[in-house]
Amino acid sequence: MITHCISHRAYILNQILNNLNEDAEQIEFIIERRSITKVAVENLLRILNAKPLDENGIEKHIAQFLTFERFYPLNNAFEMMKSNGLVVENKNLRTAISRYYDFEQKKVTQSIKDIENVILRILQTENAIRSNLESTNSGTKEIASANIRNTSDLKFLELLHTELIIFKDNNSTSTVRISDFKNHNNHLTTIIKKELKKNRLKKHL
Repeated sequence: MITHCISHRAYILNQILNNLNEDAEQIEFIIERRSITKVAVENLLRILNAKPLDENGIEKHIAQFLTFERFYPLNNAFEMMKSNGLVVENKNLRTAISRYYDFEQKKVTQSIKDIENVILRILQTENAIRSNLESTNSGTKEIASANIRNTSDLKFLELLHTELIIFKDNNSTSTVRISDFKNHNNHLTTIIKKELKKNRLKKHL
């Protein structure tokens, strides 16, 4: 009976580990994209602050600015654990699992969603940026592009500068939260692996 409980607990923890690995893969991609966006925003601000206006690369940087990612967090193993009433004896592990799924995962999901909301607001509402975009292939696209009708339009340039200043801080805050989440993911992965190793030892006692 004890061996059965250990095996069942190990199965659930292995499934959580699989979910964590998939979360980690998504997060790595998002961090990479946020880094590209950070550089694009800095380049755009440099271009806009230059006198005279340096239009070199402006369309490429705008396309990279107008990108966002979607995070699809996995928690089916955690839900399975709860529905089975499985109690993890290791208090530190139990606390780490609960914190990850009940708090950290939800927090980072919202942070990533906030970036999407900013970009969709720019792309889907009437404003000087949208009206000056002849075409754009950005959003969640891995290869983004944008064609601008008039890069000298003053209303376009003023609004773009305002949006970039605000977005720079938002993107930085979001990136910090995503990086923190990556650390929580790594920490939980490490202690689950240690617990599974202990379970394997117990099984053979």
